[in-house]
Amino acid sequence: MSGKINCPCCDHPVSQGLYPEYTGTCVTSDMEMLENTSINNRLCEACGLIFNAAGTRGKTEEFYASSYKLMMRNDTSGVQSFAGGAQPISQAERTFDTLGELAELHPKGMVLEAGAGKGGFLEHFTVAFPEWEIHAFEPSMAFEVLKTAHPDAVITQGNYTDVEMDGRVDLVVALGVLEHVENPLDMMHWVARQLVNGGIFYLRVPNFSKNPNDLFCADHLSKLTVPTLTSLAHAAGFEVIGHKEAGVPVFMALRKTGQAGKLANVYIENSKIASSNVDVAERAMDAILRCRKTANQQGDPFAIFGLGSSGLFSPLFMDFNPDEIAAYLDENKSVWGSSIHGRPVGGLDLIEKLGIKHIALAISPTYFDQVRAKLEPEGVSIYSA
Repeated sequence: MSGKINCPCCDHPVSQGLYPEYTGTCVTSDMEMLENTSINNRLCEACGLIFNAAGTRGKTEEFYASSYKLMMRNDTSGVQSFAGGAQPISQAERTFDTLGELAELHPKGMVLEAGAGKGGFLEHFTVAFPEWEIHAFEPSMAFEVLKTAHPDAVITQGNYTDVEMDGRVDLVVALGVLEHVENPLDMMHWVARQLVNGGIFYLRVPNFSKNPNDLFCADHLSKLTVPTLTSLAHAAGFEVIGHKEAGVPVFMALRKTGQAGKLANVYIENSKIASSNVDVAERAMDAILRCRKTANQQGDPFAIFGLGSSGLFSPLFMDFNPDEIAAYLDENKSVWGSSIHGRPVGGLDLIEKLGIKHIALAISPTYFDQVRAKLEPEGVSIYSA
């Protein structure tokens, strides 16, 4: 359906509503619960931006300052990258390696990382580029960890709107940031103001075309695609040097040209992506319900594999008691031993330990085959979108 909700980037008043329409307790990207929150996903008809008109919109500063925990459950918590089926490495290491594939940097310069989290990327960067001047900021409680980890850097606590470097920066880095801000085009323009002419903007975002789960995420205010990122870049005065897709994340390197253009309309491309993702997201919820129903009928425990938003959101959205879930299974060892909805999070060893016979997949379809190959030897029934 259509409604008059202005697009945050182009201010056009007409957008199409996307699944799901929901108000209640929502799930955030750091696996926390937000009460009295809505999901109102939209597709702008004028520029094609896919955005959540609700969620944390209008209260992002308060959310990141007080609620966003950003892998702060323990000292080792962090995102792992399983791209390509190889042995997992930290997302920070994969991100640094990809920067070297997409852009060539000088031995000396100034870098500014926006929303630097606990400083994982900068750990790799400072080793490889010891003569660079390091600046970073972080709005969340991870600021103290970041400051301690990089005592020689200039670290501030706040948002991008609080920082001005007046065109002195050679490299701006924003990893998992652009999808969170209220207006990604505004942040793109801010980045351009910080960079020298010819400076590099290196970013990483979840690629919505590979991540239907993002429809259920309350704090990813923009569901970003390669067509959207390219349009935003050109409108803010950047040229695309290159991009790389690696599982769900997409990495992109941009060079400042200083010649801002017009925001292109990528509605057709994004409409196809949105339609496909809505179909997968609906089927993902159905898969969880089928898994639950069959397990209950047979008197067996069931689990959810992956910490994607669909699995965390399902008992809230489909209104069943999360106590029915025996466990959440995941390959990221740094989250083992934690809990979600009071249910344990752990590895495949919980299958035998808890007698699990049925598992629903709450992951990107990109990883379905990879995960199925690991689960099939366990003798469980697997349910997916």
